[in-house]
Amino acid sequence: MHKIPSTAFAKAGIYEKEKVDYIKKCFTPMRVSINDQIFPRSQKNSDKESHKIGRKIFGLATPETIEFNDTEIRVIDKDKKVVETTKATDVQYIQFGVIRRMTTYMWSPVFYYELTMTLGTSSGNYYLLNGDFAVYEQLKAWGEKQNIEIEDPFELASITTDAHVFGAGDPSTWGTLLDKTFITKVAKVADLNYPEEV
Repeated sequence: MHKIPSTAFAKAGIYEKEKVDYIKKCFTPMRVSINDQIFPRSQKNSDKESHKIGRKIFGLATPETIEFNDTEIRVIDKDKKVVETTKATDVQYIQFGVIRRMTTYMWSPVFYYELTMTLGTSSGNYYLLNGDFAVYEQLKAWGEKQNIEIEDPFELASITTDAHVFGAGDPSTWGTLLDKTFITKVAKVADLNYPEEV
């Protein structure tokens, strides 16, 4: 397993302007486009006119996207320009992981989880965050098709396939399952720098 630099976690989700400037430094939330699907799936229609108007009123940028196809990975900025391209053959490994964050809901602290995806390439790593765990199976299958090494230190594959756990195959239930196992899993991968909370 490849060790992730602690700085990639320390600055996770913290960026000032262009996300695309940060994806090689720290875990950065990005839309993922793969197999004609966009993750998070709730953003599938985020380019509709009403969303554009809402973004303009509130000063929100168009989401940046990382797109996976049969031959390459393309990083697309908020202006829908391809700003970086990496050949699929240059990806040496994909490591899936999980980070936990805390927010408040009705004045109570609540934990939520995000999927981390580290793409190790010959010219540096991509550090991606996505709140939609359904992208795990899609990107894993993409990597296997490309003969890329898949690293799964949190044993997420067992969450997707464990028939003994009710609803284990449904990514919407992963948060509940991770509530029970996250600290144990983090302890197992401590040498890879995954923290208990970001």
